[in-house]
Amino acid sequence: MKTFDSRAPQVADLRAALALLQERTVTRAAQRLGLTQSALSYQLERMRKRFGDPLFVRVGNRMSPTPLAVALAEPAERALRILENEIAALARFDPATTTREFRIGVNEIGAITLVPRLVRRLAATAPFARLAPVQADPETMTAALGSGAMDVVAGHFPNNSGGLLQQLLYRRSYVCVVRRDHAGIGASLSMREFGLAPQVHTAAVPTMRAWIDAQLRKRGLESGPRMMTQHVSAMPFIVAASDYVAMIPREVFDLFAPIAPLRMVRLPVAIPPVAIHQYWHPRVAGDPAVTFLREQVLAAARAPLAGG
Repeated sequence: MKTFDSRAPQVADLRAALALLQERTVTRAAQRLGLTQSALSYQLERMRKRFGDPLFVRVGNRMSPTPLAVALAEPAERALRILENEIAALARFDPATTTREFRIGVNEIGAITLVPRLVRRLAATAPFARLAPVQADPETMTAALGSGAMDVVAGHFPNNSGGLLQQLLYRRSYVCVVRRDHAGIGASLSMREFGLAPQVHTAAVPTMRAWIDAQLRKRGLESGPRMMTQHVSAMPFIVAASDYVAMIPREVFDLFAPIAPLRMVRLPVAIPPVAIHQYWHPRVAGDPAVTFLREQVLAAARAPLAGG
């Protein structure tokens, strides 16, 4: 009684068996598989030992299959088809049908300016996908990106040293604003006037606060009374209801100007822009879904605000 080798056939064995069934010669089957004749002959001998059956016998100048080889054809084709389709699916991503949840790390500014634009893009390009914005923490973003807890992070993280890949999205400009009917401040402010004016700052943008302090120190000036807030989106309303001045992103000004009576004020020095990047982990650099998301984030970052 014939017994099968306990080891399961390898994928290469199934390919070789199908090629021999279809070509019926070692020469043509080897050419089809991209092998030498000797390599295919060695593989056939290994298959015979594994299956406990000659599989193919020479009849004239052709290889005639045994009943076992004929019976092997259908399950071999089915197994290879399943394997190849599933492997191909790993590298295939269809935005139009995906139901994936994309996770993007942003701070408050990104949540109110970038995320709405990204939602609008995904509605058109990936209508069944879901977007999950999460708070980006510079201390944990590398680990979160590495673990897959976040797909990308967008924002200003100049001290990133975790080996993340990055791409410049745009340069965020800042403007000095006061309430629209502020009688004590005209179209411009000197740095001395700016320093004396009460100011509202946010801890969410330490880069801008540091720049303001450096400009005042350079001129031997001190800052006037300050209010600190964690909420960037509150700043336009605080300024509109008080005598405070503030530095806010131009995109935040544009977003809130229709509902918060503000106006921009010129300063004698140019306010430096802040570079906004998106970051992702090298582990997912080749993931087609994450690549798609990065493309959408880039396009959304460079698109106008809704209604703009």
